[in-house]
Amino acid sequence: AVVSTQSTGIPLRMQEDVDSNSITIRSKPFQDKEECLWLCTKCSTVNPLLNSMGNQCINCQQPFVHSFYAFETLPLVEFIPEGGISDQEAESLINSDPPAKQRAGGGNTWKESDRGDVQTMTFEGPTVGPSGGGGGGETFEDRLQQWDTVSSYSPIEISANIMRQMHKSEVLILKWPSPLRYQFYKNCMPEIILKMCDNCNRIFYADDLELQYLKLKACPFCRKKVDAEEASPPAEQ
Repeated sequence: AVVSTQSTGIPLRMQEDVDSNSITIRSKPFQDKEECLWLCTKCSTVNPLLNSMGNQCINCQQPFVHSFYAFETLPLVEFIPEGGISDQEAESLINSDPPAKQRAGGGNTWKESDRGDVQTMTFEGPTVGPSGGGGGGETFEDRLQQWDTVSSYSPIEISANIMRQMHKSEVLILKWPSPLRYQFYKNCMPEIILKMCDNCNRIFYADDLELQYLKLKACPFCRKKVDAEEASPPAEQ
């Protein structure tokens, strides 16, 4: 606005103020609004809007996954099964029930102590075994912290044991036709419910997709028709 003002005819008494404000503004660095910046779910790097890497993180190079309705960045991290595990076997492992210890809480408890005027609460996790992981061994979060900076992007490799520990509600599987392989994504913010269209494999916020199902009776991206039962939101328990 100040630059545009300089190119117009303004009273001489205002010229000095406009020139001074123009110099002051140009001396400050350009900063995007914090709420507009993209946060990488994999490495927690805040990415600028003008990204020289394109639609991927400037640090770990993971491509951003967007909701194809609101086009907001989704809290997803891509992973692949370790060598020797097929896509179908990985899907079966993820859909299996988690270990009994994990369903019971994994041994994580809060211990309260009262020492006169001082009351404290201590969180006690499962006992760490020789393999380094206590109860259920290595977790997805452990693998997430082990990634190394590389010149090209590569998804995290996940073992069969880690896939057994995953909750199927937190994993999205994009089933592409052969010869393409499946794509696996872990929702790192389970409180945000995500859904995908089985026809086009586009991912949406659950509320957005259900609203479009009710309005259009179809996917907002590929326009595949859905029946009345699928379009209706689930009844509250």
